[in-house]
Amino acid sequence: MREYGLCLWTFGDVDTQKKVKLAKEIGVDGVEVQGNLEDDPAEIKELLKEYNLKALSVTPDNVDISSIDEKVRVDAVNYFLKLLTWAKELGADRICLHGEVGKITGSGNSDKDWELLVKSTKQIVEKAEELEMPIVYEVLNRYENHQIVTSKEAKKLIDEIQSKYLTILLDAYHMNIEESSPVQALKDAGENLGVYHIADSNRQAIGNGHANLKEQVAVLGEIGYTGPVIMEMTAAGPNPFTPVKEGDYLGVITAYYRASLKQLKEWEKY
Repeated sequence: MREYGLCLWTFGDVDTQKKVKLAKEIGVDGVEVQGNLEDDPAEIKELLKEYNLKALSVTPDNVDISSIDEKVRVDAVNYFLKLLTWAKELGADRICLHGEVGKITGSGNSDKDWELLVKSTKQIVEKAEELEMPIVYEVLNRYENHQIVTSKEAKKLIDEIQSKYLTILLDAYHMNIEESSPVQALKDAGENLGVYHIADSNRQAIGNGHANLKEQVAVLGEIGYTGPVIMEMTAAGPNPFTPVKEGDYLGVITAYYRASLKQLKEWEKY
């Protein structure tokens, strides 16, 4: 049976218990937890257990794993090394890895930038192998990061790392911007697809935009994808990465998730 989830960060600036409670009320099987190392993973684990929800994945802090500044890069890698242990204690199924959101240009030397990305990823994956903690590399878009913006680029990274613990996270919202054919992008990822994030073209509820999400969901079955479908949606606003105040936003985003989950279950008929 397909597992459905949502990203807790999208609820904004409210406490974790309220986010988890909202997720349970919406009806998902699990959640993508925010990887704040200051939070006690054991407490979050118990909270999820109380609400009978799984930790499907972990959203990382915004750090730069390919920075040409050695200290910045080392600090970023160390964050992920700690996050892997943190996620293990949480009992998470996997963690997400990606470049720094907001870094839309490189150093001017693309070969060097790639070399640093591969080096950092290898270091992180080595730790993942020790802990047997899967990693999904999230493909973003050019307005969020300058590296790994297509499925094929992610596959290139996978091929260089060569580890069963590293797979690809494709996001319908990002694919809408970067891929000429999101369906083909999913097929290109194939057995290397580790997580699928879903939102419509405007990052809102299914049906609020113009993406052919039904076609994307259908191809998941065609490629034999058995992982979770995790919703990552935001209400309209100037900056979805800025914490929002509690109020109308929560009502809007909760409605998005309820309607989208209902639609997903109708499509997949599980």
